[in-house]
Amino acid sequence: MPAIPDDLREDAMNAVATARFHVASDGSAVVELIQPTQNPRLNRFLLEALRRWKFSPAIQDGKPVPSVQDIVVRVNVE
Repeated sequence: MPAIPDDLREDAMNAVATARFHVASDGSAVVELIQPTQNPRLNRFLLEALRRWKFSPAIQDGKPVPSVQDIVVRVNVE
């Protein structure tokens, strides 16, 4: 998860977003927030962090295939 700047910590507390990953057969991925948080700046930090996530492609009939995965991202600030 991203390092949340101090001025965003209150907005980020218990924030939830849903990210959609389009994973290609080579494992590369494109991400979008299909349900962003209410803070556009926090959304940018989330997307920056999510773009660094690594994936393995889905396998169908023994071969890698493209897939789409939706993941709920919960931001907990301590």
